[in-house]
Amino acid sequence: MTIQNRLIKGVKIIMRAKYLFHLALVVSLSFKVLAAVPRPAPGVRPLPGRIPGQPAKPQPVSWGEKQIVAMATITNIKQGPTGRSFPPLFNHALTMKIEGVLRGDLEVGSELTANHSARQQQKPVYPEGEIVVALSNVRGGLRVEAFEKADEKKLRSIRLACELPLGWKSLNGKITSPWQMHKERAWPKAQKVNAKHFCSATGRPALLVGSDAAFSVEKVPPTKEIKWTNPDGDGEYKITVTNPTDKPLVIEALRRQGKRILWKESLVVLCQGKSYSVPGSVGLLRPSEPVSLKPGQSISTIVNALAVEGPNWPKGGYRIEFQFCLGERSSKQSFYYMSRHHDVIRSGLKKQVN
Repeated sequence: MTIQNRLIKGVKIIMRAKYLFHLALVVSLSFKVLAAVPRPAPGVRPLPGRIPGQPAKPQPVSWGEKQIVAMATITNIKQGPTGRSFPPLFNHALTMKIEGVLRGDLEVGSELTANHSARQQQKPVYPEGEIVVALSNVRGGLRVEAFEKADEKKLRSIRLACELPLGWKSLNGKITSPWQMHKERAWPKAQKVNAKHFCSATGRPALLVGSDAAFSVEKVPPTKEIKWTNPDGDGEYKITVTNPTDKPLVIEALRRQGKRILWKESLVVLCQGKSYSVPGSVGLLRPSEPVSLKPGQSISTIVNALAVEGPNWPKGGYRIEFQFCLGERSSKQSFYYMSRHHDVIRSGLKKQVN
């Protein structure tokens, strides 16, 4: 073989090797693309649990858990800013004339303004004429929590819910209390009390505070305030019942045995649509009496809401609401929960209770 032929053969071998190298490279890149996890095309995704294009299903109103319930007529609507979220958050200030009061200390004939927020696709439409409205007083302002037109049958159901102490429920003709888990320990069978309603599971009577007494709740400052962590404290709240009148008052919903006031067997905490007895409640095994207050007298206790077991506690930093209740009276408190700080406190409280 001549030198020229050898050179030609060598060039062909080199060209074939380069071709095979490029072919192998293309094949390997193709497999890499095929193995990659496919990503969905950009666009708006449906919210969890909702069929695309469908509105959120309206939830039934738990009227028995509402702080203030009234019959009212909307007299003025003022649109506020709309949040650019999905769905949008519509805000309105509603001026209402109070036609009747089912729960709370509103005056018939008075006018009030409350804020209403609705996260939905379409701008809310407010009904004309008389409606049933639920209000709450949170952080110094009135908030509309629910409203609806009600026929006579529905109105009877709402009236019953508002006759019961907060946290009690009426379902299928049966009334239950937040102490039903105590069963026969919730109320002594031997003690008979004159009441309109009773818990079907325990026999405990539905006891109220009355309109003359004052009920208030305030947060307790933390032992150590940490910036951006515990602006609302570490879960402790001071609950006070006062007799502002010039006559003695009997508070049926607040029980005592001798000089010992049974706060844990009288108070209820509402959170995230559920009712809880105060941590440490064991039920009433022995007969009790209602607390009596002299003119101008006040009594107080401290409750730590972080000791309540059952709520879905936020992760990171987020707000959670507690509604402290005694009979038909209540106060709703907004609490900033920081998990890295308050989780430790909850763990310590759980050990104390156990």
